[in-house]
Amino acid sequence: MDASVRKNTILQSIKAGTLSLVFSCIAVLLLALLAKLCNIGDNILPIINQVLKAIAVAVGTLISVKDEKFLLKAVIGAILFWLLSFGLFAIMGGKFNIGQIALDLGVALVVAIIVALIKSRRAA
Repeated sequence: MDASVRKNTILQSIKAGTLSLVFSCIAVLLLALLAKLCNIGDNILPIINQVLKAIAVAVGTLISVKDEKFLLKAVIGAILFWLLSFGLFAIMGGKFNIGQIALDLGVALVVAIIVALIKSRRAA
């Protein structure tokens, strides 16, 4: 891999992870507001939160991953999103649950891989 391809891969992966994090943060804030206004039960909030994270990864991957090496860029972006969101929500006072952490990583990877495969098929 030459330097320009490597730089392109890294930049698109960082953009995908960062954009996913921004979208996820906005969605979680809107969910918190909606939960407060509509009295949404505590048992459904984790499910909605997981769906929002999946949508965030899909949006970040769709917008940021271009050209070639779709799968590599998407996986790196999903892992970066997972690390950034884990760090951010831990700082905000989240509880450490290894099952939730693994689920977040799994969902991010599966969604990113599916979107990358769809984009690579359309590009071919």
